[in-house]
Amino acid sequence: MKSRIVKPAPHTQRGVERCALLFEVATDLFLQHGYNQVSLDLIVEHAGGSKATIYKYFGSKQGLFLAICQERCNAFIYEIELACQQDTLDIRHNLSHLLYALYQIFTDEKSAAFSRLLVQIAQGNPELAQQLYNLGPKRAHTVLSQFLQKAHDAQQIYCTRPDDSAIYFFGCFHDIHWRTLVGLPITESEVQIKYHIDYVIERFIAGHQPPEKNE
Repeated sequence: MKSRIVKPAPHTQRGVERCALLFEVATDLFLQHGYNQVSLDLIVEHAGGSKATIYKYFGSKQGLFLAICQERCNAFIYEIELACQQDTLDIRHNLSHLLYALYQIFTDEKSAAFSRLLVQIAQGNPELAQQLYNLGPKRAHTVLSQFLQKAHDAQQIYCTRPDDSAIYFFGCFHDIHWRTLVGLPITESEVQIKYHIDYVIERFIAGHQPPEKNE
């Protein structure tokens, strides 16, 4: 699979609705059967319309799949941007909002299944793997890094290496994300998740104080 994304560009409401239905149906079919086992004929059979619509907006099954990946990554980044744009100077509030949003994303069954599908497809295709990383994790790190830099400039925290701190921050959900990737159940209660998030944020902020405050 070549890692080129074809962006859909419908010009009518009907075209937008048709693309949205194709995304929904194709995603469910890919998750149920795997990428290689899903044909355009099967997608059209379930979504209606014709293959001409897919060719028009996406060029191919590959183009449709990559456009789905891009849409899901955009939704993921939007949640991070939303959390980082809270109109408050309370960094604890902003970071808590972000972690709760990430928890909902990582534990969503459909999102976890899609992540597992991406891992399978990207194996043996370094170019595709790099592009998917750029669309998702790398953009997420960049958005959070920019937020941490602003917090540093506003003297809310002391963060001289925001890129590294962003990677460190996202790492707090490594265990949950890993378990969803291999299909293990998430057993934490809401109270445990809240305790975990509160602990992570307190430790993160404590680790980002001016040197004299750490002495």
